[in-house]
Amino acid sequence: MALSIRSRLTLWYSALLLLALCAFIAVVLAIHWRLLVSQYDESLETLSLMAVKVVQEEMGERSNLALASEDMEGVLSAPDHIVKVLDPSGRPLNPEAPGFPLDGRAQSLFTTPGVSTVSALDGSSWRFVVRSGQAEGQPFLVAVGGPLKDIRQHWGALVQASAIGLPIVLAIATFGGRWLARYGLRPLTSMAAQARHITASTADSRLDVPPVHDELSQLGDSFNHVLGRLGHALTEQRRFMADASHELRTPVSIIKTAAEVTLSRPDRGGEEYREALETVAQQSGRLGKLVDDMLVLARADAGGYSILRTDLDLGELARDAGRDLKLQAAERTIAITIDAPDAVYVRGDEALLRRAIDNLLHNAIVYTPSDGRVGVRLTLNNGMVELRVADSGPGIAPEDRARVFERFVRLDPARGGSGAGLGLAIAREIVESHGGSLVLEQSGPNGSVFVIRLPARPSLTES
Repeated sequence: MALSIRSRLTLWYSALLLLALCAFIAVVLAIHWRLLVSQYDESLETLSLMAVKVVQEEMGERSNLALASEDMEGVLSAPDHIVKVLDPSGRPLNPEAPGFPLDGRAQSLFTTPGVSTVSALDGSSWRFVVRSGQAEGQPFLVAVGGPLKDIRQHWGALVQASAIGLPIVLAIATFGGRWLARYGLRPLTSMAAQARHITASTADSRLDVPPVHDELSQLGDSFNHVLGRLGHALTEQRRFMADASHELRTPVSIIKTAAEVTLSRPDRGGEEYREALETVAQQSGRLGKLVDDMLVLARADAGGYSILRTDLDLGELARDAGRDLKLQAAERTIAITIDAPDAVYVRGDEALLRRAIDNLLHNAIVYTPSDGRVGVRLTLNNGMVELRVADSGPGIAPEDRARVFERFVRLDPARGGSGAGLGLAIAREIVESHGGSLVLEQSGPNGSVFVIRLPARPSLTES
């Protein structure tokens, strides 16, 4: 069973705390042991220094190193330590006095001054300090030692206290860590509960984000940002469906009405049937184009177009589009001029880019008054191919310039012909799928200028 974040945080916190406490206790015990031994060594050093001075003083009175040693050992003897005077070879000068509780191998360590820890015959540990001295020209060694039993007992009590206190401290810290984790994750739990109640019908709902600027507030803000984008997408989808239904209803209604009227009387003549079929054919074409445009946009929303990329001369595409639409422009005496040099290459899908250019030219012709003009100009600028389509129409109002690329937007339906307001939206989708952009560069009383920008073919920019 998977653990909750709170439980995992508590476990990790407890494990890290346990390691930290164990390391801390180990360091404290090691330092304390060294401190205890150091203090014990200082006391032995002081006693050894006193022993040397006593031997030197007694030597002045007795003139015999062995007797001086015996007198010193009688003066400084104590039940909790041993003081012995040795010759330079490490043999006691007073052999009749009680000796070291050590074996011969351990006693061999007392030939040079220093500090050492040795094992006694009973297995206990002793700490010895050996100091050199000289009296009346005779060298000698003083060995002062004591058992480490009291130090070990004192240190062991500290170890025992640490062993008892560690689980208690860990339990208290674990409980506190779990409470802190629960308190710290409470905003996340609250946001999760709120998120479970958000549905498509309540996509405008937002999570209550904590006022503090921490990771949880960043998560909440990011989730709210996602909800905002999803809400906008759902709104656009609903609007698209409503607009599409409205646009589809008109040609379907006309087709249905024409068929019903024609079939309402059996004695209609051939001319009436011909007119009805012409109406059906015209509206069917309009319906087919609308469905085709909607499929293009739906495919773009679903993840983009399937683009077959080849090297294309964009100037040739522009000239072909101008020739195809000259007849439509001529019906309203609109002049089309194409300024497109040869060998201006881009890499893209010929059919899709041709459709984007057609949509731009068709839009310019529709919104250009009779006896007007439409110009197409192709240039290369900083590695980008720029295709400008300029018309001499009345321009676009400032408040409508942001809407002109939205779907089903017709700024002047009376002049929009049979279009559904999808041409510019499709053109922008196509251009952006090729890594370019389509923008309204300028618009005013003298007309509008739309610009397609596409990356030029690398070989062209290198040349």
